Amino acid sequence: MEERVKDFYRRLGYPEAWLTEAETYRPEDSYVIFDPDWSLNPIPDIPEVSIYELFRRAAESHPDDTAVIFFDKPCTYRELDDLANRYAALLLELGVRKGDVVAAMLPNCIQHVIAFYGATRIGAIHNPINVMYKSEEIAYQLRDSGAKVALVLDILYNLSFGAAREEVGLEKVILTNVHDWASEEYQPYAALEMLWNAPKVEVEGAIDLFPALAERKPADVDVEINPREDVALLLYTAGTSAAQPKGVLETHYNLVFNSITHQRLLLRLGEEREVNLSIMPMFHTSGYLLHTLPCFYAAGTWIPMPLFDAQEALRLIEKYGVNVLFGPPTLFVALMGSPALKKESLDSLRYAIACGAPVPPAVQQQWEGLVGMQLLNGWGMTETNSGGCISIPGKKGKLEALGVPVCAEVKITDDEGKVLPRGQVGEICFRGLQVAKGYLNKPEETARAFGADGWLHTGDLGYIDDEDFLYFVDRKKDLIIASGYNLAPVEVENVIYQHPGVAEAIVVGVPDEYRGETVMAVIVLKEDYKGKVTEEEIREFCRERLASFKVPKIVEFRDALPKSAVGKLLRRVIRDEYLQKR
Repeated sequence: MEERVKDFYRRLGYPEAWLTEAETYRPEDSYVIFDPDWSLNPIPDIPEVSIYELFRRAAESHPDDTAVIFFDKPCTYRELDDLANRYAALLLELGVRKGDVVAAMLPNCIQHVIAFYGATRIGAIHNPINVMYKSEEIAYQLRDSGAKVALVLDILYNLSFGAAREEVGLEKVILTNVHDWASEEYQPYAALEMLWNAPKVEVEGAIDLFPALAERKPADVDVEINPREDVALLLYTAGTSAAQPKGVLETHYNLVFNSITHQRLLLRLGEEREVNLSIMPMFHTSGYLLHTLPCFYAAGTWIPMPLFDAQEALRLIEKYGVNVLFGPPTLFVALMGSPALKKESLDSLRYAIACGAPVPPAVQQQWEGLVGMQLLNGWGMTETNSGGCISIPGKKGKLEALGVPVCAEVKITDDEGKVLPRGQVGEICFRGLQVAKGYLNKPEETARAFGADGWLHTGDLGYIDDEDFLYFVDRKKDLIIASGYNLAPVEVENVIYQHPGVAEAIVVGVPDEYRGETVMAVIVLKEDYKGKVTEEEIREFCRERLASFKVPKIVEFRDALPKSAVGKLLRRVIRDEYLQKR
């Protein structure tokens, strides 16, 4: 390893033992450590401060710049900092202290940012709840986290939260309404009308957020924060039928580290301020690090969307000059398929980066052909605080690859933990200062995933090529074993996406008496192709491009595919539906 690289990591505070281990890997090993020369901008020292303090510095230096635009109503950095401090004062009055958990069941909105910075201002732990959760799921999270207070969008109270609150005995609740921050001239889009038209909910004993903030003075307290140890954000992973969701403990330093490195590594905007359209939900890691917290670190403008609508997204991009857009592949598919799309609508964009799921190369090619801009790829987890590996535009990028580690290391190992040669598929292991502290209340799971040597065992399968790029193959649990062959669904999906009539596709393995498992493809066709493409045409298209055991035996067409809150296509739902029909 070159001295300049070692000096870079020592400056970041990397453990010397990690650097010693890094020097044991050979060029032919599936191991990569980030080279600082790959960054678009120099990476500065990472300050040992709280995530609120990082925001406060931006607010102090850019008080009159626009921090947020929500429902066409702007908020300056001075105003946002004032609101966060008033919320902090309210929490203190309700008995919240350092280390206490404060829940928030909110979509992407200005209230969510107020809640995040207000809680972290006093050393409390912000804990968002998925807005689509039912009462049983909410109750589990409230009970597991030990939340003392919750801020809830009022329409969700009667739909789901109220019953969960009663079950766990949560005493203190703050409510807010979508109309609490909006321009008088704002016209809601179709997907928003249910929220927009719902009457304000009154709950006995609950606090109305904005009147309560107006009545209080900003918090004026000193709270000592140990950035590397103190938790700022508690995010729950998606649960499965076999396991409950796990609360991931993310420290102030984790968030500060990735706010700075994500911003400096990826974006070179010159004199332009970042204007970020945020559609990644804030009960998910991507809602914070792709690219909300980095945007606030750089004193940019953040434009949240509580519910996605392609036409509204295009309006916001054009109206406010959005120049940075992160989203799942399905977002870009939706934008390209929108009748409202005009090339000039996207003229302000400088960076388009897909996340949440690997991007099919065909989608990348369609985007570049239509928009004239590369659609970059990336990979990350809640445990890595979003961007673990990213393609760096103009520096270290390759369309079909996930990219390179973000100021960190990545290696590929076999089932015994041995590093594999380059090009061979194995488990992706990740190590860096941004890796989370562990899981709440789950010491055994923490020990299995977060190694004592710093390596995070991800459960994802991939490989590293000779140019240091990481490629995603699949989740271990999603591999299809057909006639003794291991088959990655994403490989078949990438081929299906090459068919000109395919808009979206999911491939899963389903039981087969002869082969053990066989391949099933569920497809959404583009409007012009519906009723014209047959199952056999898809199979023949695959036969020409894939080995016979990879060709889908079952092909099904649908009008829509199941998606997660971040737009990730859900294979397990398709598989479960098939099994229930048998």
